[in-house]
Amino acid sequence: MTEPPHLFDPSGTQSAYNQGMDLRIPTSDRRKLTDPFALYQSSALPYKTTENGIMICLITSRKKQRWVFPKASLEGLDPRDTARRAVREKAGLSGQLSPSPIGRYRRLKDEQICEVSVYGLEVDQQAGEWSETLFRYRKWVEVSKAADFLVKHELQDMLGRVLRALSPRQLTA
Repeated sequence: MTEPPHLFDPSGTQSAYNQGMDLRIPTSDRRKLTDPFALYQSSALPYKTTENGIMICLITSRKKQRWVFPKASLEGLDPRDTARRAVREKAGLSGQLSPSPIGRYRRLKDEQICEVSVYGLEVDQQAGEWSETLFRYRKWVEVSKAADFLVKHELQDMLGRVLRALSPRQLTA
């Protein structure tokens, strides 16, 4: 039996929308997801390994207060730099970012198609206060319970990708 690739091994990376995700999108919006992209965003999926296992950090969105992963529009920056900035500003976290995305998904934002590249982030520093402390909550949850907090299927898919990519040693630590 071979070990699954470590999170920082980019082999096997696929897009969430290549796996039937668009079937969960209302029929009226499916047509729009085939149009050229209007926006690009980067996201970081923060995790840490503790003596009790892997923990995932979730933050609340500003408007609807749903649990999500930090993300931001590229605005001319490198996708990895954007993911680092998003997790620092929106969650007060920093650490080692995967060299390539663990996956991608498409979403509609303001009636425009947006492609989001998601990077794994192994957290090594956590600030007590950060840029958006007053606007967002931050919560660490056990990896086995994280999907229960996520409303959006594409975020659940990205969580599953991180789980499959982490080494068995980390999953049982």
